[in-house]
Amino acid sequence: MAENKKKCRQYSVEYIRYGFIPSPANIQLPMCLLCQQVFSNEAMKPSRLKEHLTKIHPDKASKDVAYFQDLKDQLSKRSISKMFVRKVNQAESGLVASYNISLLIAKSGLPFTVGEKLVIPAIKEAISTVMERDPSPVMQAIPLSNDSVARRIKEMALDTEQQLCATLRENPFSIQLDETTTMDNNVLLMAYVRYMSERDVAEDVLFAKYLSTDTRGETIFRALSQYLLENSIPIANILGCATDGAPAMVGRYRGFATLLKERVPQVLTVHCMLHRHNLVAKNISPSLHQSLNIAVRSINKIKAHALNDRIFRQLCGENDEAFQRLLLHTEVRWLSKGNCLARLCELFTSVLEFLAGADAALRDTLWSCRGDIFYLADFFGKMNEVSLKLQGDALTLVHSKATICSFLAKLELYRHNLSRRQFNNFPQLAKVVDELTDNHLLRYADHLRAVKADMEIRFRDLEQLEVPEWVTEPFQTDASRSEAEIQETLIDLQNDEEAKATFRRVLELEVAAVEHQFIFIDEVGFNLTKRRRRGRNIIGQHAIVEVPGQRGGNITMCAAITHQGVIHHHATLGPYNTAHLIMFLDTLHHTLIPPDQVDGPEQLSTYHGPSSPHRC
Repeated sequence: MAENKKKCRQYSVEYIRYGFIPSPANIQLPMCLLCQQVFSNEAMKPSRLKEHLTKIHPDKASKDVAYFQDLKDQLSKRSISKMFVRKVNQAESGLVASYNISLLIAKSGLPFTVGEKLVIPAIKEAISTVMERDPSPVMQAIPLSNDSVARRIKEMALDTEQQLCATLRENPFSIQLDETTTMDNNVLLMAYVRYMSERDVAEDVLFAKYLSTDTRGETIFRALSQYLLENSIPIANILGCATDGAPAMVGRYRGFATLLKERVPQVLTVHCMLHRHNLVAKNISPSLHQSLNIAVRSINKIKAHALNDRIFRQLCGENDEAFQRLLLHTEVRWLSKGNCLARLCELFTSVLEFLAGADAALRDTLWSCRGDIFYLADFFGKMNEVSLKLQGDALTLVHSKATICSFLAKLELYRHNLSRRQFNNFPQLAKVVDELTDNHLLRYADHLRAVKADMEIRFRDLEQLEVPEWVTEPFQTDASRSEAEIQETLIDLQNDEEAKATFRRVLELEVAAVEHQFIFIDEVGFNLTKRRRRGRNIIGQHAIVEVPGQRGGNITMCAAITHQGVIHHHATLGPYNTAHLIMFLDTLHHTLIPPDQVDGPEQLSTYHGPSSPHRC
C-alpha cells in the first residue's frame, strides 16, 4: 500500500484580510502582520488564520483589507532598510579594516603586495579554520590589492600632513633640516618640526623632498620657503632652527641660517648637538688613528670575506667565546666605532689566533698596538653613552647642557685617574694594564685633554646657556622677576589647579611605580702615617715628643651603604671634589642598574652627610 503524500498548502492573497502574509524566510509558511509570528504550513487555513486574529488580536478583527495592506507595505520597507544598513555597515567595516591594515603595512616597511599575498590568505585561513565559516564575504569586503594599499597610505599621509600644517599655521615651532645623498646619487632634504600640541611638546616629520640640482644654502632655503608658501605656513612662526655644521648650512654670507635670519631676524639657530659630539669623537692623535686603522683592517680581513668569516665563527665556537661574529665599522653610523672595537676586544685572543695563520704581519701589528685599541674601545664606548643620552623624544637644551657639562667633568676625572694608573673607568684597558708604559698613559692623557679642550670650544654656547628659574621650577619661581613677555602666562600656570594636580599625579605615579631603596653616601679623609703618640710630662708642664717630618698624603674614602651593607666604595689620594663625586655616583648607578636592563632605572634616595639630602 502506497504511503499518503503530505499535502503542502499554498498561500492565497485572500489571507491578507486575516492579517497574514507569506513569511520572508519561507513563502510556504504564514506570518502574522500584527505579531510577526510564523506558523506551520498546516495552519494555512482560513479558519485557523481567522481564529488567531479574533483571539489574539480582537481589537484588529474589524479592520479592513486596506489596513493590513498598509502594514504589509511598511514591513517591506523596514526589511529592505535593514538589509541595506547591514550591507552598508559591512562595507564600512571592511573599508575601516582596509585602512588599518594598510597603516600596519606602512609602519612595517613591507611591500604593498603583502596585503594580497599574505594578509588576505591569513585572514581566510583563520576564518575557515578557527571560526568554521565561509570567508568569502569578509574577503570581498576588505580591499587589499597593491593599488588599494598604496592609495590608502597616500590618503592617510596627505591627511596627516594637512593636520600638521594646520597646526603650524597657528602656532610657533622650531625646525631641524638635514640633507643627504641617497644610493642613486639623489639629494634628499628632510625637515623635522617641534611644536606645542595642547600641553605636550610634539615632534613630527614635516617633509622629505628631493633637490633637483645642488645643495647650496640658497637652494635649501628656496625649497623650505616654497613648501611653507604652498601650505600657507608663515615663515615668521619659526622660533628656532637646528642644522649641521656644513658651510651650506652655517655659511656667513650664503648659508641657509644666514638667509633664514634675513627673513626672520629673531630666529635662534643652533648647531646640532649630535653633530658637534661626532666631530669631537673624530679628534684623535695620528698614532691613535693609525691604531684604529689597524683594528679596522683586522676586522675587515675576517668579516669582509665569507670563507674567513665562517672559519672564524668555528674558531670562536671551539674557544667557547661569548660572541662568534665581529662587527664591521661604518663611518656614517656614529656608534659604529665603539661597538666594533668593544666586540674586537672581547674576541681579541681568537682574532690573534686566526690572523696567525691568515696574515702573520697583520697579527704582529695588531698585537703591538693592543693598548691603543683597548683604550679606544673604552673611549668610544663612553662617547656612545653620551650620544645616546643626546637622542630621544622631547629632549631640550637644558637636558643637553646637563649631559655635556657632566661629561666634561668626567673627562678631567678620566685623565686624572689614568695618570695615577687607576683603571676603574676603563674596563677594557684594565685587561692589558701590565703591558702599559708611561708613554702609553701620557699619550692617552694628552688625548683626553685635547678632547676636553675641543668640547669646551664647540659647546661653549651650551655651557654659557643660562636656564631661567621658571623653566626648572615653574610653580615656585617669582613671576614678577621673570621676563615681561611671560609673566601673565606664568601666573596663569601657577594658579592652574589642574596643572598642579597633573604635576603631582605624575610624581605620585613615578613614586608608586618604582620601589625606593635608601642609600647613604658619605666620604671621609684620613692619613695612614699619622698615629697617636704618648709622652711623660713633668708636673705643671706639657709633654714633648718627636713627630715625623713627612706625614704623607691624605686619603679620601667614599662609600655607599644600605641596610644590606657596603655596596660600593672608592678611595683616592687627595680631597674629594665634584668631579670625583659625579664619577662615584655614575659607577654606583651602573653597579645597581646594569646597562642592558630594559626596565626604567630604579629611583634612589641618597643622603650625603647627616643633614643635607641629595637626590641621585
